[in-house]
Amino acid sequence: MQTIHSNLSRRRFLAGLTGLAAGGMLAGCGGNGNASGGGDGKGLTFLNWQQVKGTPLEQAIQAYEKSSGAKVTVQPAVTQEYDTKMRTLLAGGSPPDVMRINDDFVRGFSEQGALLDLKPYLEKDGVDTAAFAKEAFEFPKQPDGSHTAWVLGYEPRLIFYNVDLFKQAGVPLPPTTWSPDGWTWADFADRAKKLTDPAKKQYGALVYLDTGYEQTFTVNHGSETGIYSTDGAQFTLPGAKEVEALQWATDLTCKDKVQPPWSALQQDNVQNQLFAQGKIAMMFATFGTVPYMRTTVKDFTWDVAPPPADVQQKTEASVIVFCIPKTAKNPDQAWELLKFLAGEEGGKILLQGGAFTPINKKVAAQLAPGGKMPEHIGLFGEAANHLTATNQTKNTLGARELYRPALDQAYNCEKPVGDVLNQIKPQVETALKG
Repeated sequence: MQTIHSNLSRRRFLAGLTGLAAGGMLAGCGGNGNASGGGDGKGLTFLNWQQVKGTPLEQAIQAYEKSSGAKVTVQPAVTQEYDTKMRTLLAGGSPPDVMRINDDFVRGFSEQGALLDLKPYLEKDGVDTAAFAKEAFEFPKQPDGSHTAWVLGYEPRLIFYNVDLFKQAGVPLPPTTWSPDGWTWADFADRAKKLTDPAKKQYGALVYLDTGYEQTFTVNHGSETGIYSTDGAQFTLPGAKEVEALQWATDLTCKDKVQPPWSALQQDNVQNQLFAQGKIAMMFATFGTVPYMRTTVKDFTWDVAPPPADVQQKTEASVIVFCIPKTAKNPDQAWELLKFLAGEEGGKILLQGGAFTPINKKVAAQLAPGGKMPEHIGLFGEAANHLTATNQTKNTLGARELYRPALDQAYNCEKPVGDVLNQIKPQVETALKG
Protein backbone atom coordinates (compact mmCIF):
# COMPACT_ATOMS: atom_id res chain seq x y z
CA MET A 1 0.00 0.00 0.00
CA GLN A 2 1.02 3.65 0.32
CA THR A 3 3.66 2.99 2.96
CA ILE A 4 5.88 5.98 2.34
CA HIS A 5 6.64 6.61 5.99
CA SER A 6 5.44 5.39 9.32
CA ASN A 7 3.53 8.25 10.90
CA LEU A 8 1.33 8.75 7.83
CA SER A 9 0.76 5.04 7.44
CA ARG A 10 -0.33 4.61 11.04
CA ARG A 11 -3.21 7.04 10.66
CA ARG A 12 -4.41 5.06 7.67
CA PHE A 13 -4.00 1.81 9.56
CA LEU A 14 -6.25 3.06 12.37
CA ALA A 15 -8.95 3.90 9.85
CA GLY A 16 -8.41 0.52 8.24
CA LEU A 17 -8.92 -1.39 11.48
CA THR A 18 -12.32 0.21 11.91
CA GLY A 19 -13.16 -0.75 8.35
CA LEU A 20 -12.08 -4.35 8.79
CA ALA A 21 -14.52 -4.69 11.64
CA ALA A 22 -17.29 -3.66 9.27
CA GLY A 23 -16.05 -5.94 6.54
CA GLY A 24 -18.38 -8.75 7.55
CA MET A 25 -21.17 -6.84 5.84
CA LEU A 26 -19.69 -7.98 2.54
CA ALA A 27 -20.02 -11.69 3.19
CA GLY A 28 -23.44 -11.90 1.55
CA CYS A 29 -22.48 -10.16 -1.69
CA GLY A 30 -23.66 -12.02 -4.74
CA GLY A 31 -23.54 -11.05 -8.39
CA ASN A 32 -22.14 -12.18 -11.69
CA GLY A 33 -18.85 -13.91 -11.11
CA ASN A 34 -17.89 -15.15 -14.56
CA ALA A 35 -16.54 -13.90 -17.84
CA SER A 36 -19.97 -13.49 -19.40
CA GLY A 37 -21.46 -10.99 -16.98
CA GLY A 38 -24.36 -8.71 -17.78
CA GLY A 39 -24.59 -4.96 -18.13
CA ASP A 40 -25.57 -2.96 -21.16
CA GLY A 41 -22.14 -3.33 -22.75
CA LYS A 42 -22.07 0.34 -23.66
CA GLY A 43 -20.54 2.00 -20.66
CA LEU A 44 -19.10 1.64 -17.21
CA THR A 45 -18.37 3.60 -14.08
CA PHE A 46 -14.91 4.21 -12.63
CA LEU A 47 -13.82 5.39 -9.17
CA ASN A 48 -10.34 6.42 -8.02
CA TRP A 49 -9.21 7.91 -4.71
CA GLN A 50 -7.38 10.70 -6.53
CA GLN A 51 -8.68 13.19 -9.04
CA VAL A 52 -8.56 11.80 -12.58
CA LYS A 53 -9.28 14.99 -14.52
CA GLY A 54 -6.21 16.50 -16.16
CA THR A 55 -4.02 13.45 -15.54
CA PRO A 56 -2.47 10.82 -17.82
CA LEU A 57 -5.04 8.38 -16.37
CA GLU A 58 -7.82 10.53 -17.84
CA GLN A 59 -6.00 10.56 -21.17
CA ALA A 60 -5.65 6.78 -21.08
CA ILE A 61 -9.35 6.34 -20.32
CA GLN A 62 -10.23 8.68 -23.18
CA ALA A 63 -8.00 6.65 -25.50
CA TYR A 64 -9.87 3.51 -24.45
CA GLU A 65 -13.21 5.19 -25.13
CA LYS A 66 -12.03 6.17 -28.60
CA SER A 67 -10.75 2.72 -29.49
CA SER A 68 -13.66 0.77 -28.00
CA GLY A 69 -16.65 3.03 -28.49
CA ALA A 70 -17.52 2.56 -24.83
CA LYS A 71 -18.39 5.36 -22.44
CA VAL A 72 -16.53 5.57 -19.10
CA THR A 73 -18.18 7.68 -16.41
CA VAL A 74 -15.51 8.76 -13.93
CA GLN A 75 -17.20 9.34 -10.61
CA PRO A 76 -16.03 12.18 -8.35
CA ALA A 77 -12.93 11.18 -6.44
CA VAL A 78 -13.27 10.38 -2.76
CA THR A 79 -10.08 11.91 -1.41
CA GLN A 80 -10.94 11.49 2.28
CA GLU A 81 -11.86 8.22 3.99
CA TYR A 82 -11.81 6.43 0.65
CA ASP A 83 -11.51 2.97 2.20
CA THR A 84 -14.69 3.54 4.22
CA LYS A 85 -16.53 4.78 1.13
CA MET A 86 -15.34 1.80 -0.89
CA ARG A 87 -16.60 -0.68 1.72
CA THR A 88 -19.96 1.10 1.84
CA LEU A 89 -20.34 0.91 -1.94
CA LEU A 90 -19.44 -2.77 -2.01
CA ALA A 91 -21.83 -3.58 0.83
CA GLY A 92 -24.62 -1.61 -0.83
CA GLY A 93 -24.67 -3.87 -3.86
CA SER A 94 -24.36 -1.12 -6.51
CA PRO A 95 -20.67 -0.27 -6.68
CA PRO A 96 -18.81 1.31 -9.61
CA ASP A 97 -17.67 -1.17 -12.25
CA VAL A 98 -13.99 -0.39 -11.62
CA MET A 99 -12.64 0.76 -8.25
CA ARG A 100 -9.23 1.58 -6.84
CA ILE A 101 -8.53 -0.70 -3.89
CA ASN A 102 -6.03 -0.51 -1.05
CA ASP A 103 -3.78 -3.50 -1.64
CA ASP A 104 -3.98 -4.44 2.06
CA PHE A 105 -7.68 -5.18 1.56
CA VAL A 106 -7.39 -7.48 -1.45
CA ARG A 107 -6.98 -10.71 0.55
CA GLY A 108 -9.80 -9.94 2.99
CA PHE A 109 -12.31 -8.83 0.34
CA SER A 110 -11.39 -11.83 -1.78
CA GLU A 111 -12.15 -14.24 1.05
CA GLN A 112 -15.46 -12.48 1.60
CA GLY A 113 -16.39 -13.02 -2.05
CA ALA A 114 -16.71 -9.32 -2.82
CA LEU A 115 -14.30 -9.17 -5.79
CA LEU A 116 -14.69 -10.64 -9.24
CA ASP A 117 -12.24 -13.38 -10.20
CA LEU A 118 -10.42 -12.19 -13.34
CA LYS A 119 -8.80 -15.53 -14.09
CA PRO A 120 -11.60 -16.59 -16.51
CA TYR A 121 -11.03 -13.38 -18.48
CA LEU A 122 -7.27 -13.94 -18.58
CA GLU A 123 -7.77 -17.46 -19.90
CA LYS A 124 -10.55 -16.55 -22.35
CA ASP A 125 -8.50 -13.74 -23.90
CA GLY A 126 -5.20 -15.62 -23.81
CA VAL A 127 -3.46 -12.70 -22.10
CA ASP A 128 0.33 -13.01 -22.26
CA THR A 129 1.11 -12.55 -18.58
CA ALA A 130 4.84 -12.76 -19.31
CA ALA A 131 4.52 -9.18 -20.59
CA PHE A 132 3.98 -7.99 -17.01
CA ALA A 133 6.34 -7.53 -14.08
CA LYS A 134 5.87 -10.94 -12.45
CA GLU A 135 5.86 -10.19 -8.71
CA ALA A 136 3.63 -7.14 -9.09
CA PHE A 137 1.25 -8.87 -11.50
CA GLU A 138 0.83 -11.90 -9.26
CA PHE A 139 0.11 -9.83 -6.16
CA PRO A 140 -3.70 -10.28 -6.43
CA LYS A 141 -3.43 -14.06 -6.94
CA GLN A 142 -5.20 -15.85 -4.09
CA PRO A 143 -4.40 -19.24 -2.48
CA ASP A 144 -7.25 -20.86 -4.43
CA GLY A 145 -5.76 -19.67 -7.74
CA SER A 146 -8.26 -16.87 -8.33
CA HIS A 147 -7.01 -13.48 -9.53
CA THR A 148 -9.22 -10.95 -7.80
CA ALA A 149 -7.68 -7.58 -8.63
CA TRP A 150 -5.62 -5.92 -11.33
CA VAL A 151 -2.29 -4.14 -10.93
CA LEU A 152 -1.82 -1.25 -13.36
CA GLY A 153 1.59 -0.25 -12.10
CA TYR A 154 3.98 -0.26 -9.23
CA GLU A 155 6.38 2.05 -7.41
CA PRO A 156 9.75 0.35 -6.93
CA ARG A 157 12.05 1.65 -4.23
CA LEU A 158 15.55 2.81 -5.08
CA ILE A 159 18.25 4.94 -3.47
CA PHE A 160 17.82 8.62 -4.33
CA TYR A 161 21.12 10.47 -3.98
CA ASN A 162 22.58 13.96 -4.21
CA VAL A 163 25.25 13.85 -6.92
CA ASP A 164 26.77 17.17 -5.89
CA LEU A 165 27.32 16.08 -2.28
CA PHE A 166 29.13 12.97 -3.47
CA LYS A 167 31.43 15.01 -5.70
CA GLN A 168 32.10 17.65 -3.05
CA ALA A 169 33.12 14.97 -0.56
CA GLY A 170 35.19 13.06 -3.14
CA VAL A 171 33.07 9.94 -2.58
CA PRO A 172 32.58 7.44 -5.45
CA LEU A 173 29.11 7.60 -6.94
CA PRO A 174 26.79 4.58 -6.56
CA PRO A 175 26.66 2.06 -9.44
CA THR A 176 24.63 2.81 -12.54
CA THR A 177 23.38 -0.77 -13.00
CA TRP A 178 21.76 -3.45 -10.86
CA SER A 179 25.02 -4.89 -9.58
CA PRO A 180 26.54 -5.68 -6.16
CA ASP A 181 30.01 -4.66 -7.34
CA GLY A 182 31.20 -1.93 -4.99
CA TRP A 183 27.70 -1.60 -3.61
CA THR A 184 27.36 -3.85 -0.58
CA TRP A 185 25.87 -2.86 2.75
CA ALA A 186 29.37 -2.09 3.96
CA ASP A 187 29.99 0.12 0.91
CA PHE A 188 26.74 1.94 1.55
CA ALA A 189 27.51 2.54 5.23
CA ASP A 190 31.04 3.70 4.40
CA ARG A 191 29.74 6.26 1.93
CA ALA A 192 27.10 7.40 4.42
CA LYS A 193 29.79 8.10 7.02
CA LYS A 194 31.86 10.13 4.56
CA LEU A 195 28.79 12.11 3.47
CA THR A 196 27.71 13.00 7.00
CA ASP A 197 28.62 16.46 8.29
CA PRO A 198 27.29 17.15 11.82
CA ALA A 199 28.27 20.81 11.63
CA LYS A 200 25.95 21.30 8.66
CA LYS A 201 23.30 18.91 10.03
CA GLN A 202 23.88 16.90 6.88
CA TYR A 203 23.22 13.16 7.01
CA GLY A 204 24.67 10.51 4.74
CA ALA A 205 21.64 8.23 4.58
CA LEU A 206 17.98 7.66 5.35
CA VAL A 207 16.75 4.08 5.10
CA TYR A 208 14.27 3.19 7.81
CA LEU A 209 11.56 5.80 7.22
CA ASP A 210 10.14 4.18 4.10
CA THR A 211 8.51 1.08 5.57
CA GLY A 212 9.24 -0.85 2.38
CA TYR A 213 12.73 -1.29 3.79
CA GLU A 214 11.37 -4.03 6.09
CA GLN A 215 10.73 -6.44 3.22
CA THR A 216 13.55 -5.24 0.96
CA PHE A 217 16.41 -5.40 3.41
CA THR A 218 15.33 -8.61 5.17
CA VAL A 219 15.02 -10.50 1.88
CA ASN A 220 18.31 -9.07 0.66
CA HIS A 221 19.89 -10.32 3.90
CA GLY A 222 18.75 -13.88 3.18
CA SER A 223 15.25 -14.06 4.62
CA GLU A 224 13.03 -16.50 2.73
CA THR A 225 9.76 -14.72 3.49
CA GLY A 226 10.45 -11.26 4.86
CA ILE A 227 7.72 -9.91 7.13
CA TYR A 228 5.12 -12.70 6.96
CA SER A 229 5.17 -16.40 6.14
CA THR A 230 4.02 -17.57 2.72
CA ASP A 231 0.59 -18.54 4.04
CA GLY A 232 0.26 -15.23 5.87
CA ALA A 233 -0.29 -16.90 9.24
CA GLN A 234 3.07 -16.23 10.89
CA PHE A 235 4.98 -13.06 11.72
CA THR A 236 8.48 -13.93 10.47
CA LEU A 237 10.05 -10.49 10.97
CA PRO A 238 11.38 -11.52 14.43
CA GLY A 239 13.58 -14.21 12.81
CA ALA A 240 17.35 -13.98 13.21
CA LYS A 241 18.18 -12.78 9.69
CA GLU A 242 15.27 -10.40 9.66
CA VAL A 243 16.26 -8.85 12.97
CA GLU A 244 19.85 -8.45 11.81
CA ALA A 245 18.66 -6.53 8.74
CA LEU A 246 16.44 -4.14 10.68
CA GLN A 247 19.09 -3.66 13.34
CA TRP A 248 21.64 -2.77 10.66
CA ALA A 249 19.35 -0.04 9.36
CA THR A 250 18.59 1.18 12.89
CA ASP A 251 22.28 1.29 13.78
CA LEU A 252 22.82 3.83 11.02
CA THR A 253 21.23 6.16 13.56
CA CYS A 254 21.98 4.63 16.95
CA LYS A 255 25.63 3.70 16.38
CA ASP A 256 26.94 5.32 13.21
CA LYS A 257 25.06 8.64 13.57
CA VAL A 258 24.72 8.92 9.79
CA GLN A 259 20.91 8.85 9.68
CA PRO A 260 18.49 11.48 11.05
CA PRO A 261 17.13 10.59 14.49
CA TRP A 262 13.65 9.09 14.51
CA SER A 263 12.28 12.00 16.54
CA ALA A 264 13.15 14.40 13.71
CA LEU A 265 11.20 12.44 11.10
CA GLN A 266 7.64 12.48 12.39
CA GLN A 267 6.18 15.21 10.18
CA ASP A 268 4.57 14.37 6.84
CA ASN A 269 6.91 14.65 3.86
CA VAL A 270 9.84 15.73 6.04
CA GLN A 271 12.21 13.28 4.36
CA ASN A 272 11.58 14.70 0.90
CA GLN A 273 11.99 18.22 2.19
CA LEU A 274 15.30 17.37 3.83
CA PHE A 275 16.58 15.72 0.68
CA ALA A 276 15.52 18.68 -1.46
CA GLN A 277 17.32 20.99 0.97
CA GLY A 278 20.56 19.03 0.56
CA LYS A 279 20.44 17.67 4.12
CA ILE A 280 20.31 13.98 3.15
CA ALA A 281 22.80 12.49 0.71
CA MET A 282 21.13 9.08 0.11
CA MET A 283 17.50 8.16 0.69
CA PHE A 284 15.57 4.92 0.19
CA ALA A 285 12.24 5.91 -1.40
CA THR A 286 9.62 4.92 -3.97
CA PHE A 287 9.24 5.91 -7.59
CA GLY A 288 6.31 8.05 -6.42
CA THR A 289 8.89 10.47 -5.00
CA VAL A 290 10.15 11.34 -8.50
CA PRO A 291 7.50 13.99 -9.35
CA TYR A 292 8.23 15.86 -6.10
CA MET A 293 11.96 15.88 -6.77
CA ARG A 294 11.49 16.96 -10.37
CA THR A 295 9.52 20.03 -9.33
CA THR A 296 11.27 20.87 -6.05
CA VAL A 297 15.01 20.27 -6.43
CA LYS A 298 16.48 23.39 -8.00
CA ASP A 299 20.12 23.81 -7.06
CA PHE A 300 21.76 20.39 -7.31
CA THR A 301 21.79 17.27 -9.45
CA TRP A 302 20.12 14.14 -8.13
CA ASP A 303 20.00 10.59 -9.39
CA VAL A 304 18.95 7.07 -8.38
CA ALA A 305 20.72 3.77 -7.73
CA PRO A 306 19.62 0.24 -6.77
CA PRO A 307 19.44 -0.69 -3.09
CA PRO A 308 22.81 -1.92 -1.80
CA ALA A 309 23.29 -5.68 -2.12
CA ASP A 310 23.90 -8.27 0.55
CA VAL A 311 22.87 -11.90 -0.07
CA GLN A 312 20.53 -10.61 -2.79
CA GLN A 313 19.71 -7.32 -4.48
CA LYS A 314 15.95 -6.89 -4.67
CA THR A 315 13.44 -4.18 -3.87
CA GLU A 316 9.81 -4.02 -2.80
CA ALA A 317 7.30 -2.01 -4.78
CA SER A 318 4.00 -0.46 -3.76
CA VAL A 319 1.32 -1.57 -6.22
CA ILE A 320 -1.42 0.44 -7.94
CA VAL A 321 -4.43 -1.87 -7.70
CA PHE A 322 -7.95 -1.76 -9.14
CA CYS A 323 -10.75 -4.28 -8.82
CA ILE A 324 -14.05 -5.20 -10.40
CA PRO A 325 -16.67 -5.76 -7.69
CA LYS A 326 -18.58 -9.01 -7.98
CA THR A 327 -21.81 -7.01 -8.17
CA ALA A 328 -20.56 -4.75 -10.98
CA LYS A 329 -23.21 -4.19 -13.63
CA ASN A 330 -20.72 -4.07 -16.53
CA PRO A 331 -17.92 -6.53 -15.69
CA ASP A 332 -17.04 -7.29 -19.31
CA GLN A 333 -16.46 -3.65 -20.20
CA ALA A 334 -14.66 -3.14 -16.90
CA TRP A 335 -12.27 -5.95 -17.81
CA GLU A 336 -11.64 -4.49 -21.25
CA LEU A 337 -10.74 -1.14 -19.70
CA LEU A 338 -8.30 -2.67 -17.20
CA LYS A 339 -6.75 -4.80 -19.92
CA PHE A 340 -6.26 -1.70 -22.08
CA LEU A 341 -4.68 0.29 -19.25
CA ALA A 342 -2.19 -2.52 -18.61
CA GLY A 343 -1.38 -2.91 -22.31
CA GLU A 344 1.19 -1.08 -24.39
CA GLU A 345 -1.06 1.73 -25.63
CA GLY A 346 -2.51 2.53 -22.23
CA GLY A 347 0.80 1.99 -20.48
CA LYS A 348 2.60 4.50 -22.69
CA ILE A 349 0.08 7.16 -21.75
CA LEU A 350 0.32 6.37 -18.03
CA LEU A 351 4.10 6.48 -18.24
CA GLN A 352 3.89 10.21 -18.99
CA GLY A 353 2.63 10.86 -15.47
CA GLY A 354 5.88 9.73 -13.92
CA ALA A 355 4.14 8.69 -10.68
CA PHE A 356 4.49 4.96 -11.11
CA THR A 357 6.03 2.34 -13.35
CA PRO A 358 3.47 0.70 -15.71
CA ILE A 359 2.99 -3.04 -15.18
CA ASN A 360 3.85 -3.69 -18.84
CA LYS A 361 7.58 -4.45 -18.93
CA LYS A 362 8.02 -3.26 -22.51
CA VAL A 363 6.56 0.13 -21.60
CA ALA A 364 8.48 0.37 -18.33
CA ALA A 365 11.69 -0.17 -20.25
CA GLN A 366 11.02 3.12 -22.05
CA LEU A 367 11.73 5.18 -18.93
CA ALA A 368 14.44 7.59 -20.01
CA PRO A 369 16.26 10.68 -18.73
CA GLY A 370 15.30 14.14 -19.86
CA GLY A 371 12.58 16.56 -18.78
CA LYS A 372 14.14 16.80 -15.33
CA MET A 373 14.21 13.02 -15.03
CA PRO A 374 17.45 11.75 -13.43
CA GLU A 375 20.11 10.24 -15.64
CA HIS A 376 19.51 6.68 -14.49
CA ILE A 377 15.70 6.75 -14.23
CA GLY A 378 15.70 3.54 -16.29
CA LEU A 379 16.74 1.62 -13.18
CA PHE A 380 13.11 1.82 -12.09
CA GLY A 381 12.10 -0.04 -15.23
CA GLU A 382 14.80 -2.64 -14.67
CA ALA A 383 13.45 -3.13 -11.15
CA ALA A 384 10.80 -5.38 -12.70
CA ASN A 385 13.47 -8.09 -12.74
CA HIS A 386 14.45 -7.54 -9.10
CA LEU A 387 11.18 -7.34 -7.18
CA THR A 388 10.20 -8.87 -3.86
CA ALA A 389 6.66 -8.70 -2.48
CA THR A 390 5.34 -8.86 1.06
CA ASN A 391 3.20 -11.96 1.55
CA GLN A 392 -0.50 -11.23 1.96
CA THR A 393 -2.36 -11.93 5.19
CA LYS A 394 -5.96 -11.81 6.39
CA ASN A 395 -5.21 -8.78 8.56
CA THR A 396 -2.06 -7.00 7.42
CA LEU A 397 -3.35 -3.67 8.71
CA GLY A 398 -4.00 -5.05 12.16
CA ALA A 399 -0.54 -6.61 12.31
CA ARG A 400 1.19 -3.41 11.22
CA GLU A 401 -0.73 -1.34 13.72
CA LEU A 402 0.85 -3.48 16.43
CA TYR A 403 4.47 -3.96 15.41
CA ARG A 404 5.32 -0.66 13.72
CA PRO A 405 4.55 1.55 16.73
CA ALA A 406 6.44 -0.95 18.90
CA LEU A 407 9.51 -0.51 16.69
CA ASP A 408 9.67 3.13 17.80
CA GLN A 409 11.49 1.83 20.87
CA ALA A 410 14.26 0.49 18.63
CA TYR A 411 14.33 3.48 16.31
CA ASN A 412 14.65 5.77 19.34
CA CYS A 413 17.65 3.66 20.41
CA GLU A 414 15.90 2.44 23.58
CA LYS A 415 15.76 -1.32 22.87
CA PRO A 416 17.31 -3.77 20.37
CA VAL A 417 15.11 -4.61 17.39
CA GLY A 418 15.01 -8.31 18.35
CA ASP A 419 13.69 -7.61 21.83
CA VAL A 420 10.92 -5.41 20.47
CA LEU A 421 9.78 -7.79 17.73
CA ASN A 422 9.87 -10.95 19.83
CA GLN A 423 7.88 -9.26 22.57
CA ILE A 424 5.14 -8.15 20.18
CA LYS A 425 5.12 -11.34 18.08
CA PRO A 426 2.32 -13.20 19.96
CA GLN A 427 -0.03 -10.24 19.60
CA VAL A 428 0.80 -9.83 15.91
CA GLU A 429 0.16 -13.49 15.14
CA THR A 430 -3.17 -13.30 16.97
CA ALA A 431 -4.08 -10.36 14.74
CA LEU A 432 -3.03 -12.30 11.63
CA LYS A 433 -5.75 -14.84 12.33
CA GLY A 434 -8.18 -12.14 11.30
